[in-house]
Formats: sequence, C-alpha cells, structure tokens
Amino acid sequence: MTDRQESALFWVLSLLIITGTTLARYWFVVSGQLNLAPDEAQYWDWSRTLQWSYYSKGPLIAVINYVGTAFLGATELGVRSGAMVGALIMQLVVLGWIGVYLKRIRTAFWTLFVLNTTMLFMAGGLLMTTDNPLLVCWIGAMICLTLAVDRGHLAAFVLLGLCLALGITSKYTMVLFIPLALVAAFWIGRKQELPALFWPRLLKTLGIGGVLGMLPILIWNATNGWVGIKHVLYRGAMAGDKAKVFFELKNFPEYLGSQVGVLTPWWFVFLFIGAWLVGRQLLRNAEPVFPWLPRSTGIMLTVFFWPVWLFFLFWSLHTKIEANWSATAYPAGILLAALAVERFVHREPRPKWRFAWPALGAVVFLLLHLQAFIPFDGPKNPVHRLLGWQDLGAQVAQARDELGGKDSVFVFASQYGVTAELSFYVPGQQRAFCLAGGRKMNQYDLWPGPDQGMQSAVFVVKGEKSEVSQMVLELFESVDEPRVVTTAHGKRAGQTFTIFLCRGYKGEWPAFEGTSF
Repeated sequence: MTDRQESALFWVLSLLIITGTTLARYWFVVSGQLNLAPDEAQYWDWSRTLQWSYYSKGPLIAVINYVGTAFLGATELGVRSGAMVGALIMQLVVLGWIGVYLKRIRTAFWTLFVLNTTMLFMAGGLLMTTDNPLLVCWIGAMICLTLAVDRGHLAAFVLLGLCLALGITSKYTMVLFIPLALVAAFWIGRKQELPALFWPRLLKTLGIGGVLGMLPILIWNATNGWVGIKHVLYRGAMAGDKAKVFFELKNFPEYLGSQVGVLTPWWFVFLFIGAWLVGRQLLRNAEPVFPWLPRSTGIMLTVFFWPVWLFFLFWSLHTKIEANWSATAYPAGILLAALAVERFVHREPRPKWRFAWPALGAVVFLLLHLQAFIPFDGPKNPVHRLLGWQDLGAQVAQARDELGGKDSVFVFASQYGVTAELSFYVPGQQRAFCLAGGRKMNQYDLWPGPDQGMQSAVFVVKGEKSEVSQMVLELFESVDEPRVVTTAHGKRAGQTFTIFLCRGYKGEWPAFEGTSF
C-alpha cells in the first residue's frame, strides 16, 4: 500500500469513526436506555431559571440546556443533545488539529479511536454534565495556544481567550489552564523563537479571558453570600472540618483506581508509555521516537498532562477526590496514549496481538451503548441509579392526583438529586422542592419554597423508609403511612423509593440554616 493509499484509508476510517459514534450516541439517547442522571436533571432545572451563575458551577451548562431544550423540548434528547454536539465538536477539532494541521491522519485515527473507547469520553458524550463543555473548551484552548506559538495569528489569541472564558463558566478547573499555558510557552520559547508580540498578546489574552470567565461567577456569588466559593473550598477540603486533616492515605488507592477505570486499564498503560516516550524525546535529546512530532506539540502534551494529573493525585492524599476532577489532564493524555498505540500496532515486526487492545476498546464501546440488552439488574449494576426515574415520576403523579392534583399539591424530597429527577419526570414538570436539614447546601436552597396556598404534598425518599423526620411532621397536619414503590425501566428493575402523602400544608417552608457547603 502506497503512502497516498494509506492516507486515504485512514481519512475514511477517521470519518467513519466520527459518523458512527455520533449516530450510536443519538440512537442510545432516543432509545431511552437510561434516564437522566441526577446531575443532568439538576442542570436542566437550572436552565429554567437562567442566572449569572449557580451554587456549584458557572452558567454555561444551563445555557446549553436552555438552547437544547428550546429546539428539542424538555426531553432526554433535548437535554443530552448538548453532550452529543460537544462530543462531535471534540472529534472534529482533534481531526483538524492532528490530521490537517500536523498532517498525521494515521495518528488522528488512533486518537479518535482511543478517545471514543475511553470511559471518560464515552460517558461525556452521552451525559450532559459540565465535563463535556469543559473538555471542548480545554481542547480548543490547547489547539489555539499551539497556533499562537507556531504562527502568532491574532485570531488564535482571540479564540484562546474565548475558550478560556467559556471553559471557566463551565467548570472552575479551567482556571488551571492559565499557569499551564505560561509554563508551556516559557518552555517552548527557550529553544524556539516565538512570533512577534507573542508575550504581550498571551498575557492580555489570559488576563482578559480569565476575567470574563470569572466575572459572572463573582457577580452572582457577591449577591448570594459567596456560597459558590464556599462550596469549592469545602469540596476541596480547604475549609470546614476536613481541612483540619492534612494527610490521609485512605482516599489515595480509591482515587488511583478510579483513574484506571476512567481511562480503561489498557489505555491507562498506553498513556504512560506515550508520556514516557515523549518526555524522553524532550528531556534527554535522545533519538526521537516520533520524529514528526513538533517539539512545541510535545511540550504542550507534557505540560497539559503531568501537572494536572499529579496535582489531583497528590490532593487525594488530603481529601476525597472525585474521579472526573482530573478530566482536563486527559485531552493531552489521550493523544499520548494514541502515540503509543500507533507505535505498537504499526511497528516492525508486527506484534501478533497488536489488535487485541483496540478490539477490547471496541467491545467496551458496544457494551456501554447496549445497556438495555445486558441482563445485569440490581444495585450492583453501575448504571442502576439511572433506571426507574420515569416510572417513579408516573407513580408520584398518581399520588399527587389522589391529593387533589398539581394546582394544590407540590412534590418534595430531601436530596437534591431526587428533587431534580422529580422536577423532570413528574408529568407537568413543575419544580420540586428540596427539604432543608441534615445535609449540605444546594441550589434549591437559594430558590423560593412552595407557595403558601398549596394544600398537600408528596414526599419522596430513596430506599425503604418506615417514617418521616420530625421536620416533615411539623410542616403538615397529617402524614399518611409509607408506600414503598419499586420502579421499572422497561423490562429491567429500577430503584426503590418510599412515598409519603402529606396533608394540610401549614404554609411555612424551612430555610437552610446549616454551615456545610
């Protein structure tokens, strides 16, 4: 096969991957295999009350949901359309960067393949969470920085600032891009002449982009008691009781294991092989393993992977770190893994089992997108918490009708995730309410409680409960005996809940008075 034929083949394969995975995601969503995750439902609920920012995140996720549901309705497809579009944008940007700009279509193919068979990106292309727009902006900013370093075009700086600002309004982790960009540019500039006016433009871009991204968040926080900032400090164990413990080993193994799972074990290994090969090429002036890889690109991949990944790894020695917090390390990490995979598959002599790992990746992709056909029910199923919400909504609506209908009856829960799911899945989509007491603050505490004219309510608790708290009893004249509800998701068993019919609402909703954020 000639070089021209090989290039044409990999262009076709790359376009097939983008088209096929996009269609697979669309089919997955419209086939209703999984209900919305609690966070997805919450972000959708935010979009019904557009604000400068929100309790735990910036405003971008709400805006995306607002646009998606404006075109496709307040449906699972409307909510998840943003995730599918984001995944498509990420793939097209990767193809343009590696296939067109770097002229390495074979590498682009393997990057797309690894990208689409990594758990983080597979889930991110299906679930409309803040990680999706964050990664779109992070990848876009990396590429714009590369163009600014190589070409110095003003448009590259403008787009870099835009990606930075939008990324911050998606998730605060985007702020890490600013010091990383400075480190990468300084390293590249040590042996490479940077374009004219590069440093003034870069400093202005990072400064203006950072301010524009943080401005709506700071405005909102300033008018809401800085609860969003407090939330970040508490979650990162920089405030509150958890901040008192500086070193704690118990969370480290769990976090490290979660990173293996986020990437899938074999891509995790390939990532570190690729990172080592590129690092050796940069630092030891050894014979280049990837002679076509520009030094500036190798520095970008190194700087945008190692510091982020190691930062969260070491932070897990202080407190519990969620698996997706290090997501911004993996746009660079995926390309590092793809470099190692490409070298392994195409080296001479050809390894006998060279397609074993790609085949495993393809199997994982198929399994994730065929959830409805996997006979694995019960709480041990990782997706069990995404089953049964629609059925619960229908049963809650029946209970609401018993009490007089939606005009005089409200729905509430004690967890924000259950509250958000009820807001989405109970027919009519009236906003549910989240009862204060014995929990951390959330966005629902910042919105008004139920109208005083309401007469009754349906209280929903996850799991089987025999009684309600004293706080609930004090809100109503009487509370019926519990009704245990076992939900279904098609032919699959869903989650179990307990419903309490509460009669005679006294008209006073308790405000959140805790100190946990």
